[in-house]
Amino acid sequence: MIAQRKHTIYGILALLTGISLLCCSCERLETTGENRRLGFSTGNIGQGGLMCGDGNGNVYYRSEADHWHLYRAGIDGSGKTKLADDVPCSINVLGGWVYYANYSDGFAIYRIRTDGASRTRLKEGYCHDLYVVGDTIYYSVRDEKNTVNIHSMKVDGSQDKLIVPGAWLMYFWDGRLYYLGEKLYLWMYDLDSGQPTQLNSSYTHYVTVDADGISCWYPDENKFVRMSHDGAESQVLVSGGDHFNASDDAVYYMRLGGDYNFYRLSPDTGTEVRLTTFMTDFFDGTGVIVKDPASVEDVFEEGGASIFVIDGHAFVRGTLRRSLLETGRLDCLINLDGTGAMDIWD
Repeated sequence: MIAQRKHTIYGILALLTGISLLCCSCERLETTGENRRLGFSTGNIGQGGLMCGDGNGNVYYRSEADHWHLYRAGIDGSGKTKLADDVPCSINVLGGWVYYANYSDGFAIYRIRTDGASRTRLKEGYCHDLYVVGDTIYYSVRDEKNTVNIHSMKVDGSQDKLIVPGAWLMYFWDGRLYYLGEKLYLWMYDLDSGQPTQLNSSYTHYVTVDADGISCWYPDENKFVRMSHDGAESQVLVSGGDHFNASDDAVYYMRLGGDYNFYRLSPDTGTEVRLTTFMTDFFDGTGVIVKDPASVEDVFEEGGASIFVIDGHAFVRGTLRRSLLETGRLDCLINLDGTGAMDIWD
């Protein structure tokens, strides 16, 4: 559980933020139903990859209700089914398989059938930021010198090879890998030509790419930008924020300061909608409101630390007093309906 504001907002995903730093499509038709060619969508992998849709109304996720195990459910939360005792992140779903890095096995890469059958370890080692594309998995992995490199392998674990040394994979789009290179600047690697191209000169995080360009966050400059594919042009979409996810012509993010709520912004219209309504009161481990936080050893506050977008539905991993009162646990996956209401999804 997470004590006080700074731990609620940042401690909750400290591990997973490290993994993702250390999911959008080539064509829209490839993100739904039988036409899927990509195992990811929007910027969910950049948020830790704890939730992933299959384009057919199902969600594969790390359960907050059951010791972080791998589950499947309908997008409305119905039919929850445990697939494995593994603790997954960087979840992808494609072709009847679920792919993920397994925290409980040193972040080795696994795959399992969507019905829980044929669980297989594909790659041993500290792996993260998986992007499954057709019959290929692109991913980051640490070598024996603790250097992060980008590899690829076939979805059965064969033909593993180094693609870009000394690089951190951030995204895949249209035959190109987007990654952090020297000084954590953003680079692009063309898989056909083998040509790397530097796109900016800023420390970069939360990258998504689509037909309109590249969306990414510059932490040092405290701004979220939209740039052209070649990096030549850019515009600021949001100043001040964190946990950015770009999807379906909208930007989802947590506003810093004040109540640390999550918002959805339409860059085309400038319309901004608040998605969460976190209470600002402190409370203790039993859910009792605390007027003087300094008088209690362990106090908590509502908040969130990652946002996932699946088929137009937004979810936040966070802490709620209501979850503590109803389930005995603070941490939960929260379904956002776009009006500020928050339902405990898991």
